[in-house]
Amino acid sequence: MEKYRIIYQELKERLNQGAYQAGQLLPSDQQLMRQYTVARETVRKAMALLANEGYVQRLRGKGTIAINRRQFHFPVAEIMSYTELTQAEHLDSQNHVLSLSQSYIPVVFHPSDPQALAHRLVRLRIVEGEADIIDYDYVLTATVPELPLAEAKNSLFHYFEQGLGLTIDYAVKTLTVEQATDADRKYMQLPVHTPMVVVRSQTYLNDSQTLSYTESRHRADRFLSVEFARRH
Repeated sequence: MEKYRIIYQELKERLNQGAYQAGQLLPSDQQLMRQYTVARETVRKAMALLANEGYVQRLRGKGTIAINRRQFHFPVAEIMSYTELTQAEHLDSQNHVLSLSQSYIPVVFHPSDPQALAHRLVRLRIVEGEADIIDYDYVLTATVPELPLAEAKNSLFHYFEQGLGLTIDYAVKTLTVEQATDADRKYMQLPVHTPMVVVRSQTYLNDSQTLSYTESRHRADRFLSVEFARRH
């Protein structure tokens, strides 16, 4: 592994563990150069990665400080369960089921079969003590005949893959910014006209069969998505 990646990963782990509080200076470039026996450019590449992901801020003439990373890093280009995300981000999180019922797929998803019946699961995500996300999952009953409440409280992906033996292959996602709904304001205690980042996705199995539709509604001030892009 390249040296700058090692520095980046070790500092990121310390930041996630709370070794540096918001506003606190990290070791200087000179200190890191001596610690890892590398050139200044190697240290700068590591710190640039941390800055791009919202972990630190580089201050000219002062050094590098940890910043208040209250944003939830949502990887739009990946398929991860909420449990996997919070574990990867080292976040204190709680999962509250607001309702579990049966419903048709909302037209906003443009379902191929508007009359397809689904389990409608609504969950409120509490991240670091604050209500940040509401997820609306529509799991097709043709694929998943039963959705136990105990599994809904835990992880749907774990139930699908470990409990039912399904193989999740890919998802198609769209991202928009919309005003908070009455439900958003009620459960997240938000003022009127608060912006929300809304991620809608359709998840498919390895045989291209649709498994579920999801609408994930995030407080815009808590949302962060960092993806790697390359120009070909």
